[in-house]
This record gives sequence, C-alpha cells and structure tokens, in this order.
Amino acid sequence: MEFLILEVGIQEEPRLIISRFQSRLNFDTRDKIELLPYNDFNDLVQLCVRVEEQLKRKSSFKKSYSSTSYVTKEYRKYNYSPKEKDKP
Repeated sequence: MEFLILEVGIQEEPRLIISRFQSRLNFDTRDKIELLPYNDFNDLVQLCVRVEEQLKRKSSFKKSYSSTSYVTKEYRKYNYSPKEKDKP
C-alpha cells in the first residue's frame, strides 16, 4: 500500500493511511487489532498478518472439532438419553 501511495504521489498523514487501512479489514481482524499496540503502518500490517493466521488456525480447529461431534448430534436427533437404556 505504501508503495502505491508513493507511486501515485499522494501525500497523507500516517494516521489517515492507517485509518483507511483499518476500515477495509474484516470485522474479526479489526476487533483484535484495536486491542493491540502498534507504532506505525508497518507494525499494523504485521499485526494483521499474525491475527489473520491465528484466526485461520482457530477456524480450522473448529472445523475438525465439529466433525468429531457427529455422534452426539445423532443422539440428539433421535432423542436418545442414556437413562432410557436402563429402563425395563
């Protein structure tokens, strides 16, 4: 982004560049970034990369975990409870 700004010759205050960049982030990334400290635009970009990698790891973990809960979902579907097994 900085390269493009220099190429076009736009001169803006760093806080405006940061603000514009943040407004284009997805909500999950933006929420996390708001809580983390950064000094300049480069720090912000590096934080965004790390946060997005973390979010990808979490989403892949949720997908793998949800596939293991299939049996529990099937029990709920048929209203099965372990106590019914013990009834005469």
